[in-house]
Amino acid sequence: MKPLVNYGHETDDEIVKRHMRRELQSWISHLDALNVEADQLAKIVAHKIGDKELRDALLDDINENINLLNEFYSYRNLFNNVRECNDTECDQFYIQKHDYVFEKYAACVAQNQAIKDKVYQKLLV
Repeated sequence: MKPLVNYGHETDDEIVKRHMRRELQSWISHLDALNVEADQLAKIVAHKIGDKELRDALLDDINENINLLNEFYSYRNLFNNVRECNDTECDQFYIQKHDYVFEKYAACVAQNQAIKDKVYQKLLV
């Protein structure tokens, strides 16, 4: 990932929007990685622990992450229109939407961590 550089020809607004785009891409990459990890943990749970409920919880988590990823991809496509903003009301819409997307991301990460903690507890027994 390229470093976030402040070029003199960019406005503060352009810098913030560029940062928001990169942040969104980082969330998408992280959710992709969480799905791979959850899939691997589901296989471990199924073959080594034998806990069907926990395996199903991991698979449900993967499905929820996929739905959230689809929502993030749609938001990324919507976010391409942010360049067309020319008033603060438009900017506020995208900032509020970005905050809403972040809250969903943070909740997803917390839920994923809780399920992983259960897997690790089972492995340590």
